[in-house]
Amino acid sequence: MSAWPEHALAAASHRDPYPYYLELARQGWARDQRLGLWLAASHAAASAVLACPACRVRPLDEPAPAALAGLALGETFGRWLRMSEAPIHAPLRAAAAASLAAQEDERAQRRARDLARGFLAGAAPDGARLDALVDFLPAATLASLLGWPERSLLGLSGQVAAWCRAVAADAGAAEREAGEAACLALHAELAALADAGWLARWRQEFGELGEDALRANLLGALFQSRDAGAGLLAAGIAWRCEGPWDWREAGEWRRRLRADPVLHHTRRFVAEDATLAGQPLKAGDQVLVLLAAAARDPAGPGESMDFGRGRHGCPGERLALAIARGALAALEEIGPDWRALGGGMVFRGPPNVRMRRFGAGDGR
Repeated sequence: MSAWPEHALAAASHRDPYPYYLELARQGWARDQRLGLWLAASHAAASAVLACPACRVRPLDEPAPAALAGLALGETFGRWLRMSEAPIHAPLRAAAAASLAAQEDERAQRRARDLARGFLAGAAPDGARLDALVDFLPAATLASLLGWPERSLLGLSGQVAAWCRAVAADAGAAEREAGEAACLALHAELAALADAGWLARWRQEFGELGEDALRANLLGALFQSRDAGAGLLAAGIAWRCEGPWDWREAGEWRRRLRADPVLHHTRRFVAEDATLAGQPLKAGDQVLVLLAAAARDPAGPGESMDFGRGRHGCPGERLALAIARGALAALEEIGPDWRALGGGMVFRGPPNVRMRRFGAGDGR
């Protein structure tokens, strides 16, 4: 592998992208003509983009990917808090944040631990089993807390994976067809759940926003947990393979995520001319916000950027960390050969996620 990533979109899967990120952070801004993107790499530049209302998560004329037009996938995508820029964004965010805050960290950690125990029961985990656990657990834990029966969680994990593949930029017709079927099935399963517990709290918070907004954002949480949650859990396992560390402490997670982030970039579309951190941008420009570079910027405050900032910052940080801690608790009970598990690790996954794979996983 080259000592330097080929470009910013390839950096997350590079063995050591951090010297490259450090150089970009020192520049602050850079223009990648081949990718057709501005790179916002310093903490100041990244923070300015994430805070600017002119920098949108979707192009103005394409609130959902054009390939998803007319599909339930596209309609659901367009209702997500993560993809919303309309006035509805603020009440959606408030409702989601209140719903997530209602879930106790300890309960989520115990549920993740119990599901991981069951998933790993019967044999010592190898690399392929670790990959399968990483892909399964984040969405499965959320679904279980919402009331999905345990017997259906493995199927749900596969449906969420099909959905993720369907909305990828390089998805083909067959993948979109499979994703559409998964989307419709998940909507139906969610509608059939008992209105109790944590789901009842979500319904209460989304009461004035409507059932369609509620279901779309619940399914959006499952969707987002697939890659981001999997990347976080895989990172925690990889660090444990290197040696013991205090994975029970949220502060230690943040320290490690600053040094070795999981979410490496996010994209923004400039809706109107603006000057941010000294850089003029024009309407129609695209900006790749290099969160991994900004976190390591020597001129920055030294903070992890994995969960974003500003109006599109992820409100699920506590829950994601609780799920990862639960999985590590289950693995520590087994006492695997950590160094052997980490011996074949590679980086392979979505372009924005530093995804560790330990065995025969497909990396998607």
